[in-house]
Amino acid sequence: MIWLIISTLLAASVIWLAYLVKKEKLKQKELRNDYHQELEALKELQKASRETAATQFDEQVMRMNESYQREIEKLIIENEEIRKNFRNQGEILTHQILENFKADLISKKIIPADEMIIMPNIFIPEGNGTTRQIDHLVLLSTGLYVIETKDWTGHIVLGLTRMGSHKFSFLAELVDSEKEESIVFNRDESGALKVITYENPICQIQQSAISLSNYLEGKDIPTWINPLLFFNDDEKEVHDWSDHSIVKRLTNKEQLQQFFIHELTTKNRLYGAFQLNNIKHIIENAHYI
Repeated sequence: MIWLIISTLLAASVIWLAYLVKKEKLKQKELRNDYHQELEALKELQKASRETAATQFDEQVMRMNESYQREIEKLIIENEEIRKNFRNQGEILTHQILENFKADLISKKIIPADEMIIMPNIFIPEGNGTTRQIDHLVLLSTGLYVIETKDWTGHIVLGLTRMGSHKFSFLAELVDSEKEESIVFNRDESGALKVITYENPICQIQQSAISLSNYLEGKDIPTWINPLLFFNDDEKEVHDWSDHSIVKRLTNKEQLQQFFIHELTTKNRLYGAFQLNNIKHIIENAHYI
């Protein structure tokens, strides 16, 4: 009888234990289901968040691109207007010639890239409240070169004086009796002869060289400035009657390039890259004085 009771109790205990195990398994299964559901929900939320962020980013990039494009178009228009209205188109042409020449010198390993600095349209204070404009300044290891560009077309008579009027003797009473002048003979669109007189550009470039030299000496940089007068128009013929010998006259881009090559291959080095860059910064600061 006792064994029957014990057996019954054991059987009941086994059944109860099996029930508890089954119940625990069901609970664990529900927990796993809940966990997977939460995980899937979290994944969907993250995916939606990433898609929203990506969409917002794309929209922001698009707005920035549109803004940059507008700014670029604006700069292009402004640059084109500057080019159209620039008071001396010859200076633009000279700058292109110099930049192309620099690239050629670098590619041929005649100079390193940091030993030729081209500075267009600079202004140097002259100490009396005025400034002097220089078309181009080229900084090389062999020195500093001031370039005055003349984009004159036609027959150019350089350095005409009353005493040296030669075949233009009929102009003797019209030209200045004490200084050289320049005259350009050309024809307008209708074919009519045009005669234009200019102040002697040789004196102009000499004064620019003096102003730059004085300014640099004031910054403790003594140097010799090389003045160059460059006629860059293809449709011209220069008749040089000037007695000035200091200013080098160059009538085409080939002469300009050969001049610099001769300087670089025959003259002593005066400056290194660091000194040239320092001079560049000093001259740039002159704009703010």
